[in-house]
Amino acid sequence: MKLKIAVMLIMACAYSAQSHAACTYKKDAWGNTKYHCDSGQSGTLRTDAWGNTRDSGTGLTYRKDAWGNTRSSDGTTYRTDAWGNLRGSDGTTARKDAWGNTIITNGSTTTKCRTNAWGNVVCN
Repeated sequence: MKLKIAVMLIMACAYSAQSHAACTYKKDAWGNTKYHCDSGQSGTLRTDAWGNTRDSGTGLTYRKDAWGNTRSSDGTTYRTDAWGNLRGSDGTTARKDAWGNTIITNGSTTTKCRTNAWGNVVCN
């Protein structure tokens, strides 16, 4: 679930006006995911006892609905299609390529995320 939330965070942040910067995502000892971007944006993803994930950097909250879709507090809905691609109601898509990298696309802009040797997710 946290990886899916991280991908959704990347989808939400990667195409904002201020960012086209590289970001790194790392899980800490308590299971939270911390992220830092070259643009200066940073935050922590924390999941509470009810399964809601909050992002301290953007202020967004993510929760899973009864149909298995993930809904963001900004109104975006994310669902997985029959081929395993993650699709956002804002037009963004995320898929895995043959090498296990996550490819996030929004129109003509593409971001590639991979896990490095230290277990951090790095996006360009």
